[in-house]
Formats: sequence, C-alpha cells, structure tokens
Amino acid sequence: MAYGVKEILKMTRIIVPVLIMFLSFWPAYAQTGSSKIGVVDGEKLFDQYPGAQDATKKISDAQDELRNAITETEKIYAEFEKQKKSEAEKLTKKKELQVKIDAKAQETKTLIESLSVKIEDEILAAIKKTASEKGLDVVFDKRAVLVGGTDITDAVSEALKKKPPIAEKKE
Repeated sequence: MAYGVKEILKMTRIIVPVLIMFLSFWPAYAQTGSSKIGVVDGEKLFDQYPGAQDATKKISDAQDELRNAITETEKIYAEFEKQKKSEAEKLTKKKELQVKIDAKAQETKTLIESLSVKIEDEILAAIKKTASEKGLDVVFDKRAVLVGGTDITDAVSEALKKKPPIAEKKE
C-alpha cells in the first residue's frame, strides 16, 4: 500500500508524540509492574465517529464553496478585462476581487481548524473517560504498541456515537 505525503505526515504527527510519551513514561510503569495500559485504534475511531464524518462533509462543502467562489471571481475579472478599462481600473478590480477571495479562504481555513480541534478534543475526551471507567493508567495508539494492552477502541467508539455531531455544535 503506497502512502502519499499527507498520509505520512498525518501518521508521523500521531506516532512521534505517542512514541515520545511511551518512552518517557515507560521507566515509571516498568518499575511498578501494576500499571494498566490501554490501546486504541485512532484511525478506526476517526472513521467510525459520526461527528467526524459530519465535520468532514462540512469541510468538503466549504472547500467546494471556495473553489466555486474562485471560479466565479475569475469569470467576473475576465469579463471586466474585456471592457475597455484603464490598467488602473483593472488593477483596482483585481485587488477588490482578491480581497473577497482572501476573506473566503480565511473563513474556510478557520472552519477547518475549528472542526479539526473539536474532533480531536471529542475523541480525546472519550478516550480519557473510557480509560478512567476501565481503570487504565495510560492509553496509547495501537500502532505504537507491539504487544499487550487492553483494546478500548470499541468502547470509545460507542461513547463517541452518542455525542451530537460536531458540525452542529455552537461555539
């Protein structure tokens, strides 16, 4: 299976912090011998979380709206250029249209960041709650654990399914 740059960066963003946490906590847990370790499949949680699916749809719609706005702006400018206008007027029109596109792009970026943070927060909160209920001391992503650990992915997924969709929540 070939991975693209985005997938590799996504995996690296998840795996590196998990490994660092794992290595930093390992000596303390190795000494006590009584620690309970849990594991979750982060990708599975994301894929099964209806709130994340709704947010992904909302992000996709916002990106489509931005693409449409850019296309419309290009059409407007092309029509404007056909008119016998001075270079100064053309430049002014171009700047005016660019400001509108920049505002729409910023709005889209803000939406994506906001929903991404909400998704991460919801998943993390569900993991923490489930780990606490099961008496687990630490939870790692499944990809960072070679052997052992109690898999709580399904329990966390069920907790996430009970939450309202992220895209509908008000700030």
